[in-house]
Amino acid sequence: MKKNNTADFIIIGGGIIGCSLAYNLANQGAKNIVVLEKGELCSGGTAKSCAITRSHYSIEANVNHAVESVKIFENFDEIVGGDPRFICTGQLVLGPEKHRPVMERVFSTQNKYGSETQTLTPAEAAKLHPLIQFEDVDVIGFESRSGYCDPYLTTTAYAQRAKDLGVIFYTGTPVTGIRRNGKNKTIETNQGDFESPSLILAAGPWTHNLGKMIGVKFPYEISKHKVLTLKIDIPYEKDWPIVKDLLTPEKIYFRPDSGGVVLVGTGDHGDPVNDIEKLTDDVEMEHIERMGKRMAHRMPAFADAKLVRSWTGPYDIPPDWNPVIGPVPELEGVHVAVGFSGHGFKLAPTIGESLAQQILGTNPRVPIDMYDMTRFETGKTLNGAYGIGTFA
Repeated sequence: MKKNNTADFIIIGGGIIGCSLAYNLANQGAKNIVVLEKGELCSGGTAKSCAITRSHYSIEANVNHAVESVKIFENFDEIVGGDPRFICTGQLVLGPEKHRPVMERVFSTQNKYGSETQTLTPAEAAKLHPLIQFEDVDVIGFESRSGYCDPYLTTTAYAQRAKDLGVIFYTGTPVTGIRRNGKNKTIETNQGDFESPSLILAAGPWTHNLGKMIGVKFPYEISKHKVLTLKIDIPYEKDWPIVKDLLTPEKIYFRPDSGGVVLVGTGDHGDPVNDIEKLTDDVEMEHIERMGKRMAHRMPAFADAKLVRSWTGPYDIPPDWNPVIGPVPELEGVHVAVGFSGHGFKLAPTIGESLAQQILGTNPRVPIDMYDMTRFETGKTLNGAYGIGTFA
């Protein structure tokens, strides 16, 4: 028999954003919270995340959220509870001369918020990462508090703490329809109807499907991003810095991964995705060979690297590459958190906290008003100094 459930708050989406929000709502005193997830927790975009926690952004609001989120990742068990497997490596940002003014401005902003970023010489940087060649690099930045986590363990830690505080999760529960009945919203699922005055859409790229149910087209497009793991015959240490290479056309990044391999991704737009349900993990050989050449140039020891595995993940990208967070115009009691363009994991701790505070009517500790959906109509878009890309 199908259930009929009422809740004070319903969150659709069981990824890192939805689970962080559920925990933060409950932690701030909200009751009767339900999370609906069409698959399993952390089975969508979060599952494919490289889970890097860094704060190099040209948009100051992003720097603020990223630095404050790193503070939570650093002390996760004490603040939230659980082990996200955070490993502090620091991050090296490699840039050309043309980016020097922007990079140095970002370094200053990062330090303003406590990121502990400095400019290094090639000799200093080589002590941190002995495999990298810096001959063509003009600017080197190092942010010491960056690192990476396990995306699944982080998400499920948030979910477990939310459950401890009374949040109810329904997995394997796809939403098939949304009806508005005055102030209340009725969410139709294969487990019955759920009714609530407060609905939050946090389903990543799948949010478009939910928007159609309420007559809203959210301003983002979907793209496919490819990730590789490569291995060489000598050890690749797990505490070597993450590297962002702004000298490559794809703005590649790489970080250590378990088993002595290096994980390689790109910060470009990626390939367009017309149907999110048809996204596969196929990565063409042309991309693998191109990334292999980029890595061999930056680290000559990778000239004969072996491919360990490859996969893809979806990005939901607004026109200015920055998230859309807050109330949905003209729909009382409906909020959205979407369009993270690949940096949702980095910002998730404070986005969950701030959105919960906004929903509950308190002033967010870390502001989110600049991410409001209306910015595209009012000319207040958040345009990054690097142009398009995940360093917005």
